[in-house]
Amino acid sequence: MEPTTIEVLHQGILDFAKKSSLSTKWKNRYIRLVEGGVYIYKTDKDEDYKCIDIETVVLDINPGGSRPNTFSLKDTHKTFLFSANTATEFTKWTDSIKKSIGKKNIGEPVFDSSVAKREGRNDIMFRAKKNISGKIASSGVGKSGLKKLIPEEGRELIVSVKKIIKRVANEEKANEMEKNIIKILIKVFFYIDSKAIQIQDLVKLDKHLRDAFNHLDRAFRYYGVKKAADLVLILEKATDSFKQAESETIILLTPYFRPENIQKIRNTFGFLGSLEFFNKVWDDHEIEDDLFLLISALNKYTQIELIY
Repeated sequence: MEPTTIEVLHQGILDFAKKSSLSTKWKNRYIRLVEGGVYIYKTDKDEDYKCIDIETVVLDINPGGSRPNTFSLKDTHKTFLFSANTATEFTKWTDSIKKSIGKKNIGEPVFDSSVAKREGRNDIMFRAKKNISGKIASSGVGKSGLKKLIPEEGRELIVSVKKIIKRVANEEKANEMEKNIIKILIKVFFYIDSKAIQIQDLVKLDKHLRDAFNHLDRAFRYYGVKKAADLVLILEKATDSFKQAESETIILLTPYFRPENIQKIRNTFGFLGSLEFFNKVWDDHEIEDDLFLLISALNKYTQIELIY
């Protein structure tokens, strides 16, 4: 006899923490919302979970603190904090939770995991392709117009990167890197949409980016505790992974990009993946919030598998 399906009202990756008077330690978690309950997993593949019954909790959409897009669930004993990566995600989560509060927990989610994963993994790519189809054949689209074609998650990521670059370098360099990143992403999405580049062509590049992001996440655990000089082995591994990602990107895009645009790719990877840049970032303790948001976004990327 097949198990009764328990509908997942909303699901996705959020940053999660238990509020403490001493310190609040945030972690990436995969969250599933059902009627009357929030189920918290380490990843979308895990079977083990922690559950918060929300029948009698209080939802606070403005719990304070410096992190944007944060809401809390309070019961009589504890406060649980959740932080979304974008304002749109925040609204979807809080609207769904409002509908679920006050109802008894109907139990652990039972669902077709293969379908759920496919939908989640393809969501950003699907929306990007939908946005750009037929819209960037002309080179007359300005930077602000191009940026709107990128899904909100990508735009938030670019904003965090730009703030960090402006802090450790200058505004001119921040604007240059932002412009390069936007144009590279849009062109890649365009060639994928036109079938010139297949998803499976991105496998090697994807692997090196994941490796780089994982190294940066490891280094971030010591941010504010150790100096960049003490983390040189980890940061060097991130730099090496970015160099390999650069090489794969050049191989992939050379048939489609003009030489001057290939040089922009080299300049972008060379700056953002350099040990000098990482050293400046990790030794600047005034950018913790933006760096946290950036690392959080990178973590969310590494939790989503590339399907081809």
